[in-house]
Amino acid sequence: MTGSKISHITARSRNDGIEITRTYAINEDIARELGGTRDWLFGYIKLTGKDLLAWLEYKGCVLDCPDDPAVVRRSSDGSIYEEYWRLGALHREDGPAVVWRSATGATEESYYRDGKRHRDGGPAFVRRGSDGAREERYYRDGELHREGGPAVVTHRVDGVREEKYYRNGTLVKKKRRTKAGSDPT
Repeated sequence: MTGSKISHITARSRNDGIEITRTYAINEDIARELGGTRDWLFGYIKLTGKDLLAWLEYKGCVLDCPDDPAVVRRSSDGSIYEEYWRLGALHREDGPAVVWRSATGATEESYYRDGKRHRDGGPAFVRRGSDGAREERYYRDGELHREGGPAVVTHRVDGVREEKYYRNGTLVKKKRRTKAGSDPT
């Protein structure tokens, strides 16, 4: 993109009961083109929905929204999926960059910094099942990693807790514990 001033455009489409909203950063040149896009008969056309999404991607526009999710998918069953993007990379300073909430109550949250799964002081990925199962994964700069504890912790509904210890993306140890605290393996 060559124009210096950046603004944003939001496009919506619907496909098989899923409403998709995407917000892109656009420069002055793209904004001018959008204001006067011509079809092959030299008449002006207005791009909308899927056509607008495809055109923005073709033009090299990147997902970006400074304050809200840049991607939102709403399913007819009530499930919601959101992604926070900054200048073409998954990124969010004050919360998870990817959030999924199912209609059944299951959730997933992923924290990203500059396009890599990462979180200081907590798990970068958390999955909570509607059945009570839970999984947490700790990442540093896109690799499974945790100092002083397991990088992957799974709490199963039968009371078993599984732990996997990673350093810089390499598995170094596994543990499995029952509710009573013993290691059944």
